[in-house]
Amino acid sequence: MNPPQDLCAALRLAPRRRGASASLLPVVALLLTCVGAIATAAEVHTIDESFLPGGEHASLPPAGKEADWILGDHIIRNDRIVAVVAKPVATRNANMTVRNVGGCVIDLTTVDEPNDQLSAYYPGGGRHTMNRGGVTASGKGASSAGGVDSLTASGESVGLIMVALPAAGTPLVEVTYSLADGDDFLTVTSRYENPHQEAITVELEDRVRADRSFTAAGDASANIFWWDDEWFGQAYGLAPVGATLEGLKTDEVTARNGRDPLRYAIDGKSSIEIAPGKSVELVRRLMPANSLLALRARAAEMTGMPLRGVQLTVADANGGVPHALVTASSGAGRYAAGHTDAEGRLTLQLPSRFSDWTLSVSAVGRGEQTLDLPPNGDSLNLAVEQPLPGLVVAAISDASGGPIPCKVQFRGRAEDADGPATSDPDFGPDSTHTAIKNLRYSHDGRFTQEIAPGRYDVIISYGPEYDAVTTTITVKAGEETPLATTLTRVVDTTGWISSDFHSHSTPSGDNTSSQFGRVQNLLCEQLEFNPCTEHNRISSYVPHLETLGVSHLMATCTGMELTGSLLPVNHQNAFPLVEKRFTQDGGGPVVNNEDPVRQVERLALWDDGAEKLVQMNHPNLVQVLGDRDTDGTPDAGFEAMLGFVDVIEVHPPAQIFQKQAALEDPRKPPATIFTWMQMLNLGYRVPGVVNTDAHYNFHGSGWLRNYIKSPTDDPAEIEVSDVVRASELGEIVMTNGPFLEVLARTGDDETVAGPGGHITAVDQEVVLSVRVQCPNWFDIDRVQVFVNGRPNAALNFPRRENPELFSRDVIRFEHTIPVLLENDAHLIVATIGEESKLGMVMGPDHAESKPVAVSNPIFVDVDANGFTPNGDLLDLPIPHPEQPTMRKHSHENGHAHEHSPATRRP
Repeated sequence: MNPPQDLCAALRLAPRRRGASASLLPVVALLLTCVGAIATAAEVHTIDESFLPGGEHASLPPAGKEADWILGDHIIRNDRIVAVVAKPVATRNANMTVRNVGGCVIDLTTVDEPNDQLSAYYPGGGRHTMNRGGVTASGKGASSAGGVDSLTASGESVGLIMVALPAAGTPLVEVTYSLADGDDFLTVTSRYENPHQEAITVELEDRVRADRSFTAAGDASANIFWWDDEWFGQAYGLAPVGATLEGLKTDEVTARNGRDPLRYAIDGKSSIEIAPGKSVELVRRLMPANSLLALRARAAEMTGMPLRGVQLTVADANGGVPHALVTASSGAGRYAAGHTDAEGRLTLQLPSRFSDWTLSVSAVGRGEQTLDLPPNGDSLNLAVEQPLPGLVVAAISDASGGPIPCKVQFRGRAEDADGPATSDPDFGPDSTHTAIKNLRYSHDGRFTQEIAPGRYDVIISYGPEYDAVTTTITVKAGEETPLATTLTRVVDTTGWISSDFHSHSTPSGDNTSSQFGRVQNLLCEQLEFNPCTEHNRISSYVPHLETLGVSHLMATCTGMELTGSLLPVNHQNAFPLVEKRFTQDGGGPVVNNEDPVRQVERLALWDDGAEKLVQMNHPNLVQVLGDRDTDGTPDAGFEAMLGFVDVIEVHPPAQIFQKQAALEDPRKPPATIFTWMQMLNLGYRVPGVVNTDAHYNFHGSGWLRNYIKSPTDDPAEIEVSDVVRASELGEIVMTNGPFLEVLARTGDDETVAGPGGHITAVDQEVVLSVRVQCPNWFDIDRVQVFVNGRPNAALNFPRRENPELFSRDVIRFEHTIPVLLENDAHLIVATIGEESKLGMVMGPDHAESKPVAVSNPIFVDVDANGFTPNGDLLDLPIPHPEQPTMRKHSHENGHAHEHSPATRRP
């Protein structure tokens, strides 16, 4: 740390006169106060480039799954804790759903175990907007440097104050974040002053965003409310000083919805009337801890509650057991839990007012042990001996014996003649990484997994191009069980790469999944190109791939999903986009909640109109085409959006085989893939794609994918521009597993076209070459050709009627299909396993799904006069304009294109 400097000489706040209004400014102010600088000082800094990775101060910002700090935010830290207060500007959002955080705490964790899991702490419940800054200092030995956008302070005590201007009927609000050297809490003081000529009322409340795996409750006896994430090992508490928490029961813990406002009472009142020229002050302590046990102990200590200490060691025959869950309970019920450290140790401080304490200890593969504490209240040193777990030692290899990414599922076997039932393991929640519920992701096939003794069916897979391996193992306590096998690639996808254009993790703000876990999921499903598409933030998977050392196995690029509030039409993905790391939204565009057309136009033209793929996500296409308000009355819809869209999500693909019913409720449109085929008949040339839109990491990615035509089969050689252009052309096959190849030839066999292509057949005949490949874990039994969106009965090939066309080998179907046409037509080929299922390889949510693949259309011109769509709405009228809007693209050659030219055979 740099030596203390003259702290806060740069800018001083104007003096405040009691009863004054806006003329009193400091409008919104940042106050730094420092007293008695010492060697281990508390500090305040504005984050600049020196705090970024590789910079001089890179170690100072907090780390953790939910860390959201960017350039311009303010760090306040000491030797115990570190917090980030967001820059007080109106446009500061932590993510898509944690918005308007200017002047709020967005990151908070301990220094020795950095693990930020906080989304945001809103003092005052977010009612007051803080949007400007200034800096000053006071106190002996205080030092400062810099101006409003570059603050630094050091001393025995530092403070950061945010001030919100009054408006009609609202107070002038000062929020002071104070931190003294040695404190393990941030003191938050809100001062509400009435500058008006009439009395006003203020609500004493706060709000916290701590999502998904957090539980929330309060304890009136210790005057604290908390949010606890037991798995990820972070708890947060708010304890008022000179006030009480409203709504807590006197003698028991009160559980509540963690997103509800937290209300305080001063002299029994949470709504306070403030006379003109007067003020009221609310003080509370905001505390992080690595467990609820530690947090409740600290709160009890602050209230002077007697505590008894317990030094606990959890061990098995091989030594200390790390990350064992220790839960303390008394006659009053479950108290709190925490995890042992790397050596198997945990320090507990338990209220002496309870004498009937019981500790339960559990760890993966070791079951649960309980221990009753003696009632005398003395401090204790205790040890718990756990049984040894079983160890599965995996060596999963590719055909050459080398490492290979894989997904490994452990499924407990039911009771049978060979032994008792074994439960599925539960390694961790669906938001974590590596070991999730009953599966394990491995980037190289080499791992050791602790697991309870028992019998397991094990499924080992690497996406649908590889045969899955299913085996049974018996695991014994204290023994290593080898899990060695070879994953064999059986499906030949030469010339095509697999991709998921749409997935999410915690930076998106609508989930809390580890982004590292998302990358593991994509990698272990053998998805070869995957843009990063977080909601309203440009982000990157590259750091995670580099950490794993697998950049050569998965191509990626930066992108985003621009997510407006008009659902479902105002969600669009785009990639590649230029990421500006550690800036608001990663440098991405902002939403337009009033006009989806303007939003998608902004996205398409971002980065000075640079080449990118723009995808319309999960749309109601009837609404887009001509029913803007979904009232059943035709209007202009949002059809102009299609002038900026390259591809449309049309999943689920299996619905192409389902007959569509008449529209009875305009808010419930027909299957998207059906309306997409109607659009093709109307003259639209927007290719279809299918994506998972995965938000959590338990089998989240992999069960839908696109195969995209590619000049390379090596992920390390993939060029994003090739993916973009092939996708724009519709050189895509959509699937949840089967690999479908389709090629159209003219009668002279000289001209060919694949999905997205255009072919001229003046003799009114084309021949489709169709091949379908499957691994050993699902099957297909029907191939159907759709002519202008209609399933042609003469071009339907079910296995039961054409057994000679199908096999049980990898190539399940291979056939040439003559197609006679009277008029121009687009041809879509689809295949399905009507008597098959994906099974458990793709997890329980998709085990019952039928295997299916659908090609993008091939356009056939039978009169050499250009392709003419037939206008057929497939017996289901929908609103639409007379002329379709379509996007044109200009690439390096300067030629705009709407579809693929024919490819002539050499």
